[in-house]
Amino acid sequence: MKTMKSRRGGNDRGGIRKRGPTRTDRDGDMDMDASGSRSKRTRPDGGRSALGGRVSGAGAGGRAAGSGSRTQARDKNVDLIQRAIASTESQANIRQSKRNAGKPKEQLEKFSVRGWKESKASTNKDEGREALVAFLERRMNSFTKSGPRIRITQHDHKKGSDTLVVSVRPDLAEKMLRINGNTFAGVNITVAPYNADDALVNELAPADATPGSTADTKSKMQAILNKRYYAPTKLLDMSDLANDADLQAMGIFNTTSTESKFFPALMKVWEMRYASSAERREAVESASLANNRLNNISVVTSLAQTVPDIKNLDLSNNNFKDAQAMIGWRWKFRNLTFLDLTGNDFSSHPNFKDTMLKWYPKLQILNNVQVRTPEEVALQKKTPIPVQSPFFHDDAQIGENFVRAFFPGYDNDRSGLASSVYDNESTFSLNVNTSAPRSHATETASWGEYIKKSRNLDKISHLPARMSRSFKGVEQIREAFTSLPPTRHPDLVTKADQWLFECYPIPGLPDPTGQSAFGVGGLSLTVHGQLEESVGGKIEIRSFDRTFILGPGNTPGGIRVISDVFCLRAYGGHEAWTPDALQVPQVAAPVPGPIPTATPAAAPGGNAVDGYGLPQPGKSDAQLQQEQMVVQMSAKSGMTIQYSEMALSGNGWNAEAAWKNFEQLKASGALPPSAFVASA
Repeated sequence: MKTMKSRRGGNDRGGIRKRGPTRTDRDGDMDMDASGSRSKRTRPDGGRSALGGRVSGAGAGGRAAGSGSRTQARDKNVDLIQRAIASTESQANIRQSKRNAGKPKEQLEKFSVRGWKESKASTNKDEGREALVAFLERRMNSFTKSGPRIRITQHDHKKGSDTLVVSVRPDLAEKMLRINGNTFAGVNITVAPYNADDALVNELAPADATPGSTADTKSKMQAILNKRYYAPTKLLDMSDLANDADLQAMGIFNTTSTESKFFPALMKVWEMRYASSAERREAVESASLANNRLNNISVVTSLAQTVPDIKNLDLSNNNFKDAQAMIGWRWKFRNLTFLDLTGNDFSSHPNFKDTMLKWYPKLQILNNVQVRTPEEVALQKKTPIPVQSPFFHDDAQIGENFVRAFFPGYDNDRSGLASSVYDNESTFSLNVNTSAPRSHATETASWGEYIKKSRNLDKISHLPARMSRSFKGVEQIREAFTSLPPTRHPDLVTKADQWLFECYPIPGLPDPTGQSAFGVGGLSLTVHGQLEESVGGKIEIRSFDRTFILGPGNTPGGIRVISDVFCLRAYGGHEAWTPDALQVPQVAAPVPGPIPTATPAAAPGGNAVDGYGLPQPGKSDAQLQQEQMVVQMSAKSGMTIQYSEMALSGNGWNAEAAWKNFEQLKASGALPPSAFVASA
């Protein structure tokens, strides 16, 4: 077996060597790399050559032997050797680049390092940047027992900023996170995944009259916000920004780069005003971005994260040409009741009203015209579990009963849960998505408790590692469960808005009894939600996605988990999960009459598949009755088969109540033209 050979010169005889005084670097820390690593120091700095060994003729401690002329000659030779090595390395790099031409460039992960500007190294000429990079390399190498030495080849720092952005390979991400909280040159530093928004304020500093003065830039932005915020009406007025004299004096709109970064930075400064996200969200009920000549919302999209609960939004006199210009705010602003888009080309589109009603379920006033009444908004149905038809097909409530029992069991008795719904063929895997975007309302949480079991296939390519992180059988799953931090999930009834469920029937699952050669039916159940995690007394909030494959089994409840895939990510909110008002119309059909004899292909809408509404092998009586109700609804209302089905399912298949809702929505014009069958 090959062993790692020392890079030191011939004087290195191995064993314990007596050394001189302990070396320290410029920031005052012990220099762990002072011996054994490659150095570019020449003899005047300790008698070392560019290769890391002692220069011939140098004694212990770097003392030279011989006369001064011989020393000068030797120094000259060292300089020649250094130039030759530099030339050789350059040629090697050129050849390496040619060999790598055409190969895909490896994606690096970025981390921000903060807190180091208060260290003893900050007095260095480069503000301590190089000393910090060397420190990070030393710490990561201390976590590695073998292999090539880790080097940080990409890092970026803006003068005056307290953030060093470091780029490392994905397999080094865990090591970088382990440095979080370590002491560098007398101060504790913070290491976290890089968030571009956090650096925007610092990046805008050169636009100030005093380059590098980040504090002054923040102060001026605070003054602008103070001038544009009206506390009595809770209005944040960001209209006509280009003509703001203070912003012009700062040079914000002098370049495209600073202009694009300005608004996100301004929102970041706004967030700093408040101690909590709840206080920030309650401070603003109305916002205006009128008269800003916006072609789309790309540069102002962060408004939806900063003030997501606003009720009134003025976007008048901009340049939005169609819905695509606003697509980033689709499903956002879930409490919006007033929206003004006058003076935009989009307002004249035929589908303008229908699109805005679909995007904003509580919208009542659009372009100063009432489009919904408060009563119509109030009629929107609330369900105890957020089911989005037609994506939740759960016969006999098997899926719903499963989740109602599973998550309390996972929070309170994981060992018992493993025995009750898993068997020896069940599999479980966990993967951590460290790069998922997080909500601005939360801080970056550590992944240390999970990373060792994470089976993120984008980052783990080694087959043995992949296999070892897949757990099969009750005992392995129980062991994996009990090793993970304690959790608490939101209550399914009182906090239903924090959950989203999807359920699909799937055929052909393995039959554990061996009685069916063609397999048995089961369910694919995907759960999206959030959880609170307790580690060392600290509570962290995370988002998760968990996919189960369920089938019949010999477990105590008769249902077994065939596969369980658990994905954890930073908390990202749940606003996008709110069901769209028109996606589940509150309409229905009359009480079912005689079973129709016509085929569904001839039914109004013409969009039902053959056999819809007719008895067929494998179709249950309940399904057949529902299909017949849909056909009748379509015939009477003139709606398509699809909308008729959504109408009925949205009202719990109560024909009387559904028909009443249909008439109300039709009279108010809330139903889009696409809901009805086109005239022949």
